[in-house]
Amino acid sequence: MTVLVTGAAGYVGGLIVKALREHGGYGDVLAFTRAEADLTVPGALDGVPTAGITHIVHAAAVTKFAVERDTAKAVNIGGTEQVVALAKRCPDLERLVLLSTLYTSGLATGEIAEEPAGAVEEPRTAGEADDPADVVRFANYYEWSKHAAERLVLDSGLPATIARVPTIIADDDSGHVSQYNAVHNTLKLLYYGLLSLMPGLSDIPVALGTGEFTVNATMALLPAEPGIYHVCPDLEQTPRLGQIVDLMFTAFEQDGNFIRRQILRPLLVDEAAFANLLNGLRTLPHGAVLDALESVSPFSAQLFRPKVFGNTRLHKAWPGYRAQDPDVLVSQTAEYLVRTRWGRTS
Repeated sequence: MTVLVTGAAGYVGGLIVKALREHGGYGDVLAFTRAEADLTVPGALDGVPTAGITHIVHAAAVTKFAVERDTAKAVNIGGTEQVVALAKRCPDLERLVLLSTLYTSGLATGEIAEEPAGAVEEPRTAGEADDPADVVRFANYYEWSKHAAERLVLDSGLPATIARVPTIIADDDSGHVSQYNAVHNTLKLLYYGLLSLMPGLSDIPVALGTGEFTVNATMALLPAEPGIYHVCPDLEQTPRLGQIVDLMFTAFEQDGNFIRRQILRPLLVDEAAFANLLNGLRTLPHGAVLDALESVSPFSAQLFRPKVFGNTRLHKAWPGYRAQDPDVLVSQTAEYLVRTRWGRTS
């Protein structure tokens, strides 16, 4: 029995490799980093010996919301094509696991089931008409490319599992952060007073997770039935945007430097107002405020489209399911970020 993991030098991929080796029940673990196999290069996996490979966990991906189309296509779609081709050559394959994202649901709203989404279309541009129900539009090319990667895996005929993961905000319940992403950058802008306006609805659920939760769920899915799983907390354990802002500022306000700057909590604005503000600032010379708003823009559309991610299949596959308390997680993460100045100090 051998497990091959792509993206082993990445955050989640590295945690999965560690968990597999500590588990001991999956035999050899082949940890592929970009140095071993650059999946943007055609034929990068052609020389991999396939005999004995029983599981493949495809974690290699570019996960930036602001990723450009060509990069997203080369890494997330082209890389998945190569992994699927490798999997088809593995005579002993029991499972191909693709780590995806909850936001392959795109700009859809309401209940999002653990099932394939609709036809893939390019990210939406402002002013476009509504799409038919079977078409999925996206806020950015990251979501688009991961949706396309899912289709490649699901259409391959392989025994495949899709693990749709949330935005990871911390390593574990302690709030320790070793991998920083757009969420942490946004919180940094709020802390330094560079984001006085925030796009979004106060009561919109924002799916957050930890590295520990994501890896434990993925380990539980390896022997589970093939299919799509939402690796996310229940709705009751999912914080709302306004709740996140309040908890963050409560933590910020324990810091003397923050208090002295007398920074007010941001005003949540509607989608049209945010777009108008952003477009207006783009006509002026670049400055800190525009840069701050531009950094939020690639995922801002999701903050206006409420989603409830069903996770019934995850519960069935993971008897030890345990999600973090959202208030504790957000507060602990905020305290860690302030204490370490976003990782600059120990």
